[in-house]
Amino acid sequence: MTLPGSPHRAWIEIDHRAIRANLAAIRAAAPGAEVIAVVKANAYGHGAVDVARTLLADGAERLAVATIDEAIELRDAGITAPILVLWTVTESEAEAISVHGLEAMVDAEHSVVALEAAARHDGVRIAVHLKVDTGLGRQGARPDDAVALALRIARSRHLRLAGTMSHLAVPGEDDAYTEVQALRLSRALDTMRSSGVDPGLVHISATGGLLAGHLTFAGAVRPGLGLYGLRPSWARAQEAALTPALTLKARALRVFDLGADEAIGYGLRYRTPRPTRIATLGIGYGDGWPRVHGNNGFALVHGSRAPIVGAVSMDGLTVDVGKIDGVTYGDEFVLIGEQGGARITADEVAVERRTINYEVTTALRERLPRLHLGAD
Repeated sequence: MTLPGSPHRAWIEIDHRAIRANLAAIRAAAPGAEVIAVVKANAYGHGAVDVARTLLADGAERLAVATIDEAIELRDAGITAPILVLWTVTESEAEAISVHGLEAMVDAEHSVVALEAAARHDGVRIAVHLKVDTGLGRQGARPDDAVALALRIARSRHLRLAGTMSHLAVPGEDDAYTEVQALRLSRALDTMRSSGVDPGLVHISATGGLLAGHLTFAGAVRPGLGLYGLRPSWARAQEAALTPALTLKARALRVFDLGADEAIGYGLRYRTPRPTRIATLGIGYGDGWPRVHGNNGFALVHGSRAPIVGAVSMDGLTVDVGKIDGVTYGDEFVLIGEQGGARITADEVAVERRTINYEVTTALRERLPRLHLGAD
């Protein structure tokens, strides 16, 4: 939350024009398919409530989250659209699904029983999406068990089979394995239909599957990463017209000169090789910019790269601006995003951390204000 009149030493800017453009690009890549917009993990670090409102205003049919608390946050913000909880609902969470009018993913008998009890108690009918494990091996019922569960749900007076889903393990990387997964789901769907069960809305592809063209028989797609202008590591930029929506900025809390062979930061892990100028930025691992960036990575200032030097502390880090003229306290430093024609991408930061871009943006903590540009 951004407090009125609050000054910011480090902050995130979210471009809602980019989010709208990304949603349009996804629609173009999956014509006729419904969009289940994934806004879990605070919309991948972008701000779930504001992003959800933009996506719904631009026509997304459903939202999806990972936890009950994420769904309740959206409901408390006045969002009434269908919200699917993507991970298995525990017995203790079934009541919240019913009370807040959420859609639940189910993949086992115990979840069905718990949801039925909650729905019976409240006099409602809960919409569920049956997840089939076609080869990811994480969640979902095995195809044969899924058919039996589908029949169980179809006969229930308290549940409604709103959808049947799966999740791809290696879209764009192993087409043969992806085809096997699609075939397993297709066979399960055929068996359901031959048993008189309507599987509801079928969805299997998230951003990776969508970029790889794995849509086939599905009636919906579940984009997450792509909505924010990011791609899986294997995908090339030309595979979709996606625009990054997030920029991470900071200001200097101190700008000072150091002589040669002077130490910087905890552990004295950096010594200046020459006289230089240093800027201390008000962002650190307490904000989600981890210690792995000690002597590793860059910030942009005046459209030029300034290397991060010394250890990253909880509330600050230091960059060497000795080769960049005229740096002042009024300058903005960009750690993710574009400035003056130069760009640092979340993918580049991910390489520096030996991780993936998903983790880079979702790691950005609530202490960083989100400034939503172009939001409705």
